[in-house]
Amino acid sequence: MAHKSPETIRNVAVIGHRGFGKTSLVEAMLFTAGVTNRLGRVADGTTVADFDDDEKRRGTTIAASLCHAPWTGAKINLLDTPGEPSFHADTLSVLPAVDAALMVVNAAAGVQTQTRRLWQRCDDMGLPRAIVVNMLDRERSSFDDTLAALHEMSPGCVAVNVPIGRQGAFRGVVNLVSMTATTYAATGKATTGEIPAEVREMADAARERLVESIAEADDELIERYLSGETLTTDVLIHGLCEGVREGRLFPVVCTSGDLAIGIDRVLDLIVECLPSPTTAAARKAELSDGTAVEIATRDDGPAVAYCFKTLADPFSGRINLMRVFTGSLASDSHAVVGPEAAKERIGQLFTLQGKDHVAMDAIGPGDIGAVAKLKGLHTGDALASHGPVPIFPPPGLPAAVMSFAVTAINQADDDKMHASLRRLCDEDPTLDVHRDEQTAELIVAGLSQLHVEVVTERLERRFGVAVDLHAPRVPYRETIAGVAEAEGKHKKQSGGRGQYGDCWLHVEPLPRGEGFVFVDKIVGGAIPRGFIPAVEKGVIEAMSKGELGGYPVVDVRVTVYDGKYHAVDSSEMAFKIAGSLGMKAALAKAHPVLLEPVMNVNVTVPKECVGDVLGDLSSRRGHPLGMEIVGDFEVVHAEVPMSEMLAYAPDLRAMTGGQGEYSMELARYEEMPAHLTNQAVVAVA
Repeated sequence: MAHKSPETIRNVAVIGHRGFGKTSLVEAMLFTAGVTNRLGRVADGTTVADFDDDEKRRGTTIAASLCHAPWTGAKINLLDTPGEPSFHADTLSVLPAVDAALMVVNAAAGVQTQTRRLWQRCDDMGLPRAIVVNMLDRERSSFDDTLAALHEMSPGCVAVNVPIGRQGAFRGVVNLVSMTATTYAATGKATTGEIPAEVREMADAARERLVESIAEADDELIERYLSGETLTTDVLIHGLCEGVREGRLFPVVCTSGDLAIGIDRVLDLIVECLPSPTTAAARKAELSDGTAVEIATRDDGPAVAYCFKTLADPFSGRINLMRVFTGSLASDSHAVVGPEAAKERIGQLFTLQGKDHVAMDAIGPGDIGAVAKLKGLHTGDALASHGPVPIFPPPGLPAAVMSFAVTAINQADDDKMHASLRRLCDEDPTLDVHRDEQTAELIVAGLSQLHVEVVTERLERRFGVAVDLHAPRVPYRETIAGVAEAEGKHKKQSGGRGQYGDCWLHVEPLPRGEGFVFVDKIVGGAIPRGFIPAVEKGVIEAMSKGELGGYPVVDVRVTVYDGKYHAVDSSEMAFKIAGSLGMKAALAKAHPVLLEPVMNVNVTVPKECVGDVLGDLSSRRGHPLGMEIVGDFEVVHAEVPMSEMLAYAPDLRAMTGGQGEYSMELARYEEMPAHLTNQAVVAVA
């Protein structure tokens, strides 16, 4: 495939709330543009965009996918993104690589939580948008109600076409710029003609609002409009395009993806009104020395590309999806890759049509393509054909909050499991895989239980590794509440040289977070200096497993103040054992207590759900610290014990109708209440 001129390319992310028909819309665009000869259906797993087995089985988009369609001489790169919050990171990763977003809204459900969140993210990025009111053929769908909700979200939302027919009778759209009507037969054939009388009045009123919205930003246009002059189609299109590019106007169109109604108007809107790579705003980046740079799409200069997604393919290895900004990236060339500026050979370049690879000789400026087997390139990195590699701002992905301990069902797959999880981490930057130093469990953390379950399904399907998931052990710790002294004595005689070590230890608690302090107060040579480090090693060894539940002991000062030795039988090993015995005896007498991790928790919820969330956090032994308003949501700040948060995600989803999200990080360790200590110790036993 030869690369296109950047002026004829449109890079568009299709975004929105889950279940609003984004994938069906993409399929309808591919069908209308002649890429496919049949309309792919999500329900029967025949879509180009949702090709993964997980997506077919669940009937929802899990990972962003790339498709492309030709339309009136342009190449449209479409990135179908997940609407499910569990896979929100894939959507956010795509946005820096595109020049515009197509926000899909369900005409029956209206503006939902994910719509508002994505809208705010696009606002923050200054990303131009158009809006598709989809599913107008469904029961209870209403274009007027949806448009009113959109206008409430942003006054720049303005209709550029209106529907002909309602719900099951939806059969076409009125173009408010040209004031023509297009109706669609069941065969998919479109007929353009006069506006039907039934919608003429509505179309005239909507046309007036559109013209006013376009004209009011331009003094000359508004003067011409107010003087009664009729603005030409070309003038209106130019004004609309300027408004879209500047982020003032967001054109709204009507469709049914399932019936392929209005899809040609969407494609026209993308080509005519959404910015090309050459008219889009330059990207901000910096060089390794901190110098700020702006990267605009242009033909000249070294090739610079940004990796926005990585796929872990069991056969092709790592596949990187890239947006090229400057220059042209050629197959079988060399490039400087990633923050380490490693030189690597670029193999065959290609683009994707869903799962299918389409070979490309080169990826030109403004275009999107892919390359396989670049070791040093990860999501969020850049590459350059030569010269310095720019560093783009991170996309700001959500942190993992739902953790599970994972074990291979077949122990022989343990090493393979670790390697496969690392490859999946390349594909999904929000996936957190680590080994807990205290519990020695391998932890897989994601954005939800569904997220982690999908990861484990991919482990088995792609890499042949079956695993078990279970709740991770809470990393409790132990300390002491009192002061105690104890003797540690190790004496063993077995013929020949024996073993002898004797030490007296004094233990006392330290302030929380102080860790461990060892003090040597031996005088008069009661224990030779060479054996004191051995005593300390024994003490540390004993502290690795406390008296209550075998958890590490922290925040203790241990003083060795007396002891005895034998000139022949004493050794480092003997005093290490003595130190360990003395520490265990002292801990048992010093009122051991259990410490639990307390987390800083930030919960973002709709305002109407704040009361329920606060009550639930209190029932989890949480302490609210305050609240703040962020847009249409409130963020509740609280401190909650980790043990109470292990299964919080599904409960929050139930309380907020799927609109709540949270993050947490370790604040400190605190003493656990006595009655709960007994339960925790019994559970470990």
